[in-house]
Amino acid sequence: MICSKEKCTGCEACYCVCPKNAITMQEDDYGNIYPIIDNNKCIHCSMCKKVCPQLKEKLDFKTPMTAYAMYVKNTKKRAQSTSGGIASILYEKILEEDGIIYGASNIFGSTKNLHFIRIDNKEDLYKVKGSKYVHCHINGIYVNVKKDLLNNKKVLFIGTPCQVAGLRCFLMKEYDNLITADIICHGVPSQRLLFEQINELKIPVDEIKQIVFRTDKENIFNFKIIGNNNNIFDAPSYMIPYYKNFLEGNIYRENCYSCRFSKKERIADITLGDFWGLDKNSLIYDDEKKGISLVLPNTEKGLKITKEIFKDCQYEERTIDEACKMNSQLNKPMKKNKKYEIYLEEYPKYGFKKTMNDMLTTKEKLKYKIKKTFLYELYKKINS
Repeated sequence: MICSKEKCTGCEACYCVCPKNAITMQEDDYGNIYPIIDNNKCIHCSMCKKVCPQLKEKLDFKTPMTAYAMYVKNTKKRAQSTSGGIASILYEKILEEDGIIYGASNIFGSTKNLHFIRIDNKEDLYKVKGSKYVHCHINGIYVNVKKDLLNNKKVLFIGTPCQVAGLRCFLMKEYDNLITADIICHGVPSQRLLFEQINELKIPVDEIKQIVFRTDKENIFNFKIIGNNNNIFDAPSYMIPYYKNFLEGNIYRENCYSCRFSKKERIADITLGDFWGLDKNSLIYDDEKKGISLVLPNTEKGLKITKEIFKDCQYEERTIDEACKMNSQLNKPMKKNKKYEIYLEEYPKYGFKKTMNDMLTTKEKLKYKIKKTFLYELYKKINS
């Protein structure tokens, strides 16, 4: 290990910087990836420790300059987005300037894992759109980012705060042509858990094109699997153990529960998320279910690009306190709970299905059975 396992975020900065390829990212008993050093290849240059964000006492955190509630004017783009569509507008702007996008993909295809990809054309933007409630791997992409920066390409990198920190530490210098955006992250489960959930649904992975975690705004947290030709599966989050436990914060990486990035001060040029709790007296408030983005410019660079997309958006400046009030991860990391302890204890012994079932309380099991009946569906129709 480079830093302690309890602190490691799996950002892969160490893996990307190693001059001898002596580091590999390997799964532990829970499917979380950690760096393992091959001592036969290691030359003890200490570059891995030099770029590890978790070994740095101080990182360049910035207090947000202001807060904006925003959504795109284009109703179609807004409807297709999981929040207010601001990330999509940023993507498009960078590509219009002949720039490069780096973001997490949820396109399966022949990939072995869900990972970051490089986008240089609008036709491929669908690959990085949407929420990904799982740990998406870097897979060495920092090296590609550096190449584009050295070739004077404008680059936008959007990831979790720890991934942005990993990139910035890997680069070891500031680049004027790099814009970083971090998302308001609650924590990340391993990909193994997601794939085991898919296996429980008896859906062959090679038939999956994409997973959508946020669907129509009326039932915002839905788990939808899209096949190569059509939809394979669609269900609300409470019916999917993986998704339910993600939302409750029961199955994250160990470091997520002591995350140094879960605070108001941010590591990226701009922070993106949902503007939960926007006051209904806001001039742009219409319906949170339609999606309203929270945008926090944290640097002059972040403020500049935010203002450049105003023409495509409905927006209003709000207070930072309001922005933080209902976004808990702008205040503190998720707390460990009893279900997390059950997960830690049982998963390596009993596997996914039994562990997820044992994490349910008696009351939850009863509710789950009721919601599977036709009477509950009838109740919902009558209530609507």
